Amino acid sequence: MRTKLLLIAEKGHARAAYLKVLSELDVDVDCISSPEEICGAIVEAPYSGLLIDVPTMIRCECSDKNRVNRIMLRFPVLRLMFNPSYGGIRGLAKGGTVRDNRDLVEFVLHECVPFAPRSIRVTSRAELVFNVLLTGNQESDPGERTVTINVSEHGCFVFSTTVWRIDAPAWIVVREFEDSTPIELRVRWRRDWGESMCMPGIGVTFESMTTHQYVQLHSFL
Repeated sequence: MRTKLLLIAEKGHARAAYLKVLSELDVDVDCISSPEEICGAIVEAPYSGLLIDVPTMIRCECSDKNRVNRIMLRFPVLRLMFNPSYGGIRGLAKGGTVRDNRDLVEFVLHECVPFAPRSIRVTSRAELVFNVLLTGNQESDPGERTVTINVSEHGCFVFSTTVWRIDAPAWIVVREFEDSTPIELRVRWRRDWGESMCMPGIGVTFESMTTHQYVQLHSFL
């Protein structure tokens, strides 16, 4: 199995510089733009290491920094800084000081490649395609006709090209359910269109569901 890394860096020169170096290694890299998206990304796939752009981390107004920090404790982590005027890419491992620079390539080869990939998924997801009406506001949003890509008892991944805010509320009406009561969701992570060679959309958790909907969901699963 190829080594897969998660890079947390806003779009820009720094992310491009990190990806250029990583493209020369035999590894796969997924990118997200905010530490808030770590939870959803690591539920979606197993990784062997996290690479975090320091300015991105500093600018993040994360709603649950404790959970992000707990997740980071379970992986090899390298904090990165990019300054083309002062040596390009500098790496700082957990517990190190600014003077304890780590080389990005050396970190990947010696700490990430040997590390068994892991995720934090608590329930398995099934590849279930439900036809759904996705809305961000029940009163004023006409909704987006779309589909689920996979579903678990706790949440699902919904195809969407809309740019959603992390932790935003949303609702879906599932055409295949006999009970058409809107199901309240919470956006936990997102994958923007064009950000990677993967399906764009949002990872959501179910915040409310009627008993009949829950029973019917289990029958599909």
